[in-house]
Amino acid sequence: MHNQNVQKLTLSLICLALFSVYAGAWEHHTLITGPLISSWPEIADRDPVKVTSLEEFLSATEHSLEITLANEERWACLMLEAYAPLPVELAFKATGTISDIRKRFFEAIRINPNHKAALYLSSLVEDPEAPRTGLAPSEVSVVEGGAEMKQFRFEALNPGDLVHPSTILTTASHEPDYGLDIGLFTDNKTDYGSRYGFGEQPFGDPDLVYGSQAPFHMGFYHESWLVFLFAGYLKGTYPEYRIHLYKTLSQMAFDHGQEYWGWRFMGWGLHYLMDLSMPYHSTVLPGYSTVRMLLINLLSMLGYPKYVDNALQLVSNRHMAFERYQGIQLERLTRAEAWTNPLFEALHPSGTVPAYNDTIPRDEIARKSHDMSRKVNKALTTYMPDRFVNDPSFELAEAPDLNAIVDLVKTEHGQAAIDELNALLAEAFSIFSMHGRGYIKSILPG
Repeated sequence: MHNQNVQKLTLSLICLALFSVYAGAWEHHTLITGPLISSWPEIADRDPVKVTSLEEFLSATEHSLEITLANEERWACLMLEAYAPLPVELAFKATGTISDIRKRFFEAIRINPNHKAALYLSSLVEDPEAPRTGLAPSEVSVVEGGAEMKQFRFEALNPGDLVHPSTILTTASHEPDYGLDIGLFTDNKTDYGSRYGFGEQPFGDPDLVYGSQAPFHMGFYHESWLVFLFAGYLKGTYPEYRIHLYKTLSQMAFDHGQEYWGWRFMGWGLHYLMDLSMPYHSTVLPGYSTVRMLLINLLSMLGYPKYVDNALQLVSNRHMAFERYQGIQLERLTRAEAWTNPLFEALHPSGTVPAYNDTIPRDEIARKSHDMSRKVNKALTTYMPDRFVNDPSFELAEAPDLNAIVDLVKTEHGQAAIDELNALLAEAFSIFSMHGRGYIKSILPG
């Protein structure tokens, strides 16, 4: 009987995680990365580099790439507890065949094979409603972009163009949210998900397009031992895998004189570090203690599922509210060139950049992010519009006034509420900023 109860509770917890509906992290990674590196001589003083296509990079490094990725696979199997090994048949091999080299590479690093790998730079537009120029969002992203993509212009690059490393890195730091990690699990109903070896999606809704990327952008490393006892599948997260993989690829690219792809892979890795600084990506249910989580699941097990449903809807809405608030603030401050604002100041760390090592994503960034989740939850439930964050019957994603969230906070609670929410954003950004620079510095050639 005891074992049956444990199994029921485990299944209940699985349902708790599976039906989480929102998997976004920070909006506009480019607007975070830009201030992080804008005045940093390590990058600002570098010369422009030549743009190269992905095929050119892969062809020039094919033999080294085979060795590099084999070593990377050994590292992941040895160092990552819940890592699902790469199927042997997908290991990258140097064949000298250019026609399928992109496919072989994407399969070996297990990303969405439809990734565009377009050559482009992104920049915030002055007027999102003005006629568009440059590449269409569909030429950059494998999934249809929402309102967020309307804020940016995508300028096409050509092989041989000279561009500054800062613009490559800034653009690339948002790119993983353009579909790199979508559809990679067996229950995502994609042909590549059935071949990639990750198994079934451990949490998040496998039928939601963006929900399928959740295990690659979230790291629940600091929940209580009791949560992990009943929900060990929550360990099935992959940001550390991506962070290390793209760091390795970036270093290899620089070693071979392929600087454009060195900066671009660096930006990809930086994205996942940034995601871990978001409290809703480092904590399963911010604002819910372990005891409360188990209690609502027990009630669900006893035939009262509304408590679980309500918790999931509230956490999803609060996550979305915090992210949309952050995105709007960065849009406004960037357009106003308010570089002395505390949000941007938090991205200009002072003092010596600490040495980066592989424990930092988990032990520093995710831990500090997790530690601040309770106060973030309290601030959101206090200052955000009540129906946005405290009404479990309300679906925030469908709210026509979601994009007015900053103005609603100020109208209802005044400038003091804005200041407190901004201070929490600045604290989260500061968690990332010092170690983000450390990550960059650990890769940079001398």
